[in-house]
Amino acid sequence: MTFLKSSKIHYLFFFLLFFINSSRVFSQFNTDFFTDSTKRFSVNFQTNYTYGSSVVNNEFMNKFLFGGKIEREHKDEAYNQLSGKNRLGADFNYKLSVEIPFDTLFKKTSLSMYIGVENMDHVDAVFGDNLFRLAFDGNKQFAGQTIDIGRTNYNQYRYQYLSIGFINYKKFERGIAKEGVIVNLIKGQEHEAITVPKGSFYTEQEGRELAVDINYVYNRTDTANKGFAAFTGYGISTDFFTEFFLKNGDKVYLGVEDLGFIYWNKNSLELSTDSTYSFDGIAINSIFDLNDSIVNLISKDTIINSIATVNKKDDYSIALPTALNITYTKVVNENWKLNLGVYHKILSNYLPLLYTNIYYYINPKFSTKLQLAYGGYGRFNAGLAIGKSFKNSFSVFVGTNNIEGFVLPDKAYTNSGFVGVKKYF
Repeated sequence: MTFLKSSKIHYLFFFLLFFINSSRVFSQFNTDFFTDSTKRFSVNFQTNYTYGSSVVNNEFMNKFLFGGKIEREHKDEAYNQLSGKNRLGADFNYKLSVEIPFDTLFKKTSLSMYIGVENMDHVDAVFGDNLFRLAFDGNKQFAGQTIDIGRTNYNQYRYQYLSIGFINYKKFERGIAKEGVIVNLIKGQEHEAITVPKGSFYTEQEGRELAVDINYVYNRTDTANKGFAAFTGYGISTDFFTEFFLKNGDKVYLGVEDLGFIYWNKNSLELSTDSTYSFDGIAINSIFDLNDSIVNLISKDTIINSIATVNKKDDYSIALPTALNITYTKVVNENWKLNLGVYHKILSNYLPLLYTNIYYYINPKFSTKLQLAYGGYGRFNAGLAIGKSFKNSFSVFVGTNNIEGFVLPDKAYTNSGFVGVKKYF
């Protein structure tokens, strides 16, 4: 019998490698607590993470990521949430940046130089209903059926930046608005991706045969060169943004981030096929005859290679998951400020995120923020954060855009956290 348990299905589809390693959450979400009224030399550190899914709640995800038994009710709850196009994704980053006013060196009163370093981790995937059920409950449930496993896409990136740019401060009657251009020189660390535009999986009624009809392309960078020091690719990207005031005094922010590419070196792997693979088991005459050669026949690499008609090493390039952000800001009075915006990441299986931020300033140096949003990799989000400024010398902020992920993990589909410190000189 060749019914497969869910643990063995991982060997058949690279998609099931969607471990969350946790790109960056756009800074406009998290750092808009205190508006700079003038240019100052400053050092800024920020880190944040977010992960979410349209299918699995945080309780399921936390057990999948960090260990724990995924109970029957967890699976059933996830199955009830499945739709025609299911998403998951995660981001993690940390960065250190410096802003240097040009009037110190070149007497340019409106310009500053921006220099920064940043680490980026990103993963995203889209998958069908039956593939998810196959992954977690095996193929016995599909005996005598042919199921669709196509329309699947998975991407994982790890890379680091050296950023150099310029920020221009524009003075208006209503306050200061900024615009800037930043160029990011990229060191590629690791990339893995699979695209399955079409595919089917057949299980014979009695489990005597499995058949896969699949069209896929799989890319992965040099597996012998891993870790933070790995230099498997290089690239360049650009960030640019502008702010301007409307006649009524409200401010609009427009930003684009990570518009660029990474070139991965010639030691990168490519596997692809558009064919049918049939498996009717392995004959073992005696349990005492088990050896490495037999065990290797059912290893992950053997199964993958057997359904690959192209298996080569070569270079390739990818476009980065570019982020777009539009934010409308209204200062109601000295205590209240409101943001409305839309944020989207293209090429990353992302649903446009609609959000609003409501700021309450207890005093000019202490602020709280409530965020309400819908979209991204999850669904509805509610966030809470605080920011504190100390004697105009430094400021700190800490919070989450998904407070529901901590208080109601069985009802929430996203989790996040962020913290930042900015020192002025």
